[in-house]
Amino acid sequence: QQAVQARYPGKRVEWLPNGVDADHFSVGDGRAFREKNGIPLKSKMILNVGRIDPQKNQLALLESMPGLLRRNSDIHLVLVGPVTVESYGMELLDKINAASLYNNVTVLPGLPGGSEELVDAFHAADIFCLPSRHEPFGIVVLEAWAAGLPVVAARVGGIPSFTRDGEDVLHADAGDPESFGLAIERLLRNGDLASEIAANGRRKARTQFDWNIITDRLESIYRDLLRA
Repeated sequence: QQAVQARYPGKRVEWLPNGVDADHFSVGDGRAFREKNGIPLKSKMILNVGRIDPQKNQLALLESMPGLLRRNSDIHLVLVGPVTVESYGMELLDKINAASLYNNVTVLPGLPGGSEELVDAFHAADIFCLPSRHEPFGIVVLEAWAAGLPVVAARVGGIPSFTRDGEDVLHADAGDPESFGLAIERLLRNGDLASEIAANGRRKARTQFDWNIITDRLESIYRDLLRA
């Protein structure tokens, strides 16, 4: 918005972001999701949702897992998303086998955006992690916020434009798998920080990014233009 405003001084510039149906993601059955997919109820579940593609960088999470498991043996990583690059999907499976992660990693095909099972996945998790190499925005962060999850996300693309490191998210380096492990462990060890980040994210999802808020802003802009 600032860059556009600088290019067009004296013009009105408005930014309308993507939104989320906060109510839809607010309630889910995490226990049912875990039981259906064989995820131990006592484990600390790290969730990633996104297509299986190099851009989404799930490999970074797999590479962070051995270090995490040495310090937290009850961690379980769940990757939810359709395979859009077959060779990358095979690379992930090879990594899981080579590092003997098959008891601590579950890979599930993509779930429809409006499905209750996807909502249940968010409510089954303890932390949401988005390690993407690039994200124009990152709607899935809004979904995780709306579900009440603390979020770890790569400091790339549009993510820094609407998140605040240490306030409603922990940022990590997309090129450094260990930085994701350290951020995840920080949340696991500091329950107060995890709760604060989750609460701030949930509040922001409801007050700034709910679709009702976004559409009200758009209507207001149209009314202003008509009056002008």
